[in-house]
Amino acid sequence: MIDNTKFKDLLGLYDFYKYRDGEDCLPKTYYYTKYGAVFGSVVSVFEICCVSQPKTLFNIITRFGHFTLPMAGVGFVFGSTICLAAHIRKKDGVANHVIAGALAGAVYSIKYNKVYPGHAIGIGLAGLAGYMKYFHVQGWTIMDMRKQNTVRSFPLFDFSIKLYDDPGRPTRA
Repeated sequence: MIDNTKFKDLLGLYDFYKYRDGEDCLPKTYYYTKYGAVFGSVVSVFEICCVSQPKTLFNIITRFGHFTLPMAGVGFVFGSTICLAAHIRKKDGVANHVIAGALAGAVYSIKYNKVYPGHAIGIGLAGLAGYMKYFHVQGWTIMDMRKQNTVRSFPLFDFSIKLYDDPGRPTRA
C-alpha cells in the first residue's frame, strides 16, 4: 500500500483552480509541465509503436524526445505565463488563460520553424484554456478534479490480495 502523504504526487491530480491566478505559481507550473510531459510521452509511445517503428535504441530515444520535450515545454510556458499575466494584469480571469494558451503555441512555432503550427496549436490551447477558466468562473463543472468516493458493486469481492508484505514500505494498520 502506497502512503498517500509521502507519494501524493505520484498519480494524484492537482486542482489548478484551488488558488487564484498568480498565487501558488511554482506548483501550478510544475504540474502543467508534468502533465505536458506525460501527455507528450503517451503520444511518443504511440508514435514509436504505430507510426515510425524505429529499429535502433538511439532512434527510439530521439523519437521519444521528439514529442515529449516540446509538450513539457508547452506545459511550462503555459503555467508560467498564467502566473506572469496574472501578476502583470492584477486580475484573475479568462484573459490570463487565453494569453497563456496563445504563447504556449509559440513552442511549436519554434520547434517546426514555421508560423502555422504554432498559430493552430496556440489558438486551440487558448480556446480550450479560456473556456475551461470561464466554466470554472461560472461554476459549471466539466472535469471534476476532486477524488470521488468509490462504491463497490459487490462487497464480497476483495481485490486487495497480498502475497507478501513489502519490506521497503511500512504496512498501514
